[in-house]
Amino acid sequence: MEVIVANWKSTIFNQLKEQNQRRNVYDQIIEHYNRILENNAILQIQCNKLQTDVHHLRLANAGLEKASEASQELAHANDKLTVAKEEVVRYLRDNGELAREVVRLNHTIADISDKLIAEETKARQCQSANDQLQENIRKAESEVENLTQINQILQEEFQASQSKINKLQIEYNQMRPAHLELEQQLETAKRNNKQIEDELIFYKNERAAMNDFEVEQSNHKIRKEVEAQQRYVEPSIFFEDDMVIIPPWKQSSDVSQDFLMNSCSAGSNSDVMYHSYNESIHRERSTSMIPGGRNLFGNLMQKLTNGVKNHSNDHFYRAPTICTSAYLPTREVTHWDCTDLEVYALQFQPSGSILATGCSDKMVHLWEISSSGQQYKYCSLQGSHGAINALDFDNDGYRLLAGCSSDTVYIWSYGEQKILKDIYRGHQGLVFTCKFISAKKLATGSADRTIKLWDLYSRHCTQTLFAGSKCHDLVITDAAGTIISGHFDKKIRMWDPYTDKCRTELKYDSAITSLSYNQEKNQLLACFKNDTLKLIDLRQHKTLHTFSHDYFKVSTDTAKAILSPDGQYACAGSQDGSLFVWNTENRVCENVLQQKHTTMVTSVAWQPDGKYVASCEKHRRVVLWSQ
Repeated sequence: MEVIVANWKSTIFNQLKEQNQRRNVYDQIIEHYNRILENNAILQIQCNKLQTDVHHLRLANAGLEKASEASQELAHANDKLTVAKEEVVRYLRDNGELAREVVRLNHTIADISDKLIAEETKARQCQSANDQLQENIRKAESEVENLTQINQILQEEFQASQSKINKLQIEYNQMRPAHLELEQQLETAKRNNKQIEDELIFYKNERAAMNDFEVEQSNHKIRKEVEAQQRYVEPSIFFEDDMVIIPPWKQSSDVSQDFLMNSCSAGSNSDVMYHSYNESIHRERSTSMIPGGRNLFGNLMQKLTNGVKNHSNDHFYRAPTICTSAYLPTREVTHWDCTDLEVYALQFQPSGSILATGCSDKMVHLWEISSSGQQYKYCSLQGSHGAINALDFDNDGYRLLAGCSSDTVYIWSYGEQKILKDIYRGHQGLVFTCKFISAKKLATGSADRTIKLWDLYSRHCTQTLFAGSKCHDLVITDAAGTIISGHFDKKIRMWDPYTDKCRTELKYDSAITSLSYNQEKNQLLACFKNDTLKLIDLRQHKTLHTFSHDYFKVSTDTAKAILSPDGQYACAGSQDGSLFVWNTENRVCENVLQQKHTTMVTSVAWQPDGKYVASCEKHRRVVLWSQ
């Protein structure tokens, strides 16, 4: 590029130099022409003077001829006149030659002027071309500079990626022996489990045979007793085709008791068989020393010997209740301090018997709520590395989802084992909200201005929705997975589940802190930072009612408001610790519950059957309200 620019500059310089030389030649010609014109003007003046003198001389000559033709002076004047005439002729001849030279020079000047104009045009074209080239050179230099910067950035990113790849390779090499060891342990565990399954099948068959033998012995003994007592039994007891008919007044409990007593007093063969069975079980338990297999074998043996537990008493597997009419909360039922720190989130389990509280102590505390409203500590779920900001139960009620301030989402299984099942990482900011979409998918909203969809089986993010603003809350409206999200930029966005695009945006005059959805009425309750609640009809995308109160103040950017299960009431907590309840039909504030919370209310939750409302304050207290 520099060589090309230098060639252009030298070319233009040479052209300008030649042009100056041509102009210098033309200047000499013009100076010579001007000198000729000056000489011609002088000669013209002298010629005119001589003609005047000749005229005077002629006049004088005429007078002299009249006076004296033989005068000596006249002869002398004639001589002068002759000389003057010759000079005039000579000057006229020179003047003609000069005129022809002037004409020739005029033609030459005209040609030179044309060439000069052409050269000037060519020079202007060269100048414009030069300016264009200079502009192209500046652009090229700017592009080269930009490309150099981009190249530098790409090199730095490449080096960072390369270092990350090297680090991952090192971690992979470090983890590979453990992975191989775990695979071997998995294969060993599979073989052991297969062996245990075969043994369990064998023991089940033996137990079934033993039970059949015991039943047969019991029936045989009963038959013998009936035959022995036949002569003493009332007429209502009789035999029919080897079956004993028991009279109506004999209760089933008595028969069961007799059967159990007879079974306990069975013959020696049955006792020997049962004793052998117990010894076999004890021996197999003693020999099963493999890691993980012993507990499994023991649990399964315990289920075989003691019978499978009845899960109807497990509060986590109750079917969700249906609310026909929610209670208007008017009084405090109970309150308790669920932690020594702050409480950020509340959520009832679908059956309504369990209340989960998310706290800043990095734990989720589960509380069993009795029918009378008393709470009992069930357990605490641990494993989180940050404060719990959001909670959600799945539809079956046996998995709990939690979003944390450590940019992570956790899922717990809180049955008998109470273990942390899955961890989902991928957000670049704290997680404000999380919801189950279905048994296979969940959605999370974060301060990093994105909404992520996760697959529960592969444990990976399947889709990222770029909202452009912090997502404070979201709800799932249908089985297809339609998401409605509320954001800091004063917009509510509705996302198409099939295209993962924002289908509708509703713009408001303040940031949205929470959303609550009623599926039956297809209505959405939104809480705003300007101390108002709005009830939105999702069919028409318009605001039905706006709720406010003189003393109602939204406490935080993520303060939660809730609709009752029947959609009749809207409830939200205030910065002064009060709880406000509005009627969604007539917009009247039905009740203000005060003096129970000492600090700002951060979240509220309505029990699915509509009987209780739970509210939590920032300073560890939870209050349960009812009618």
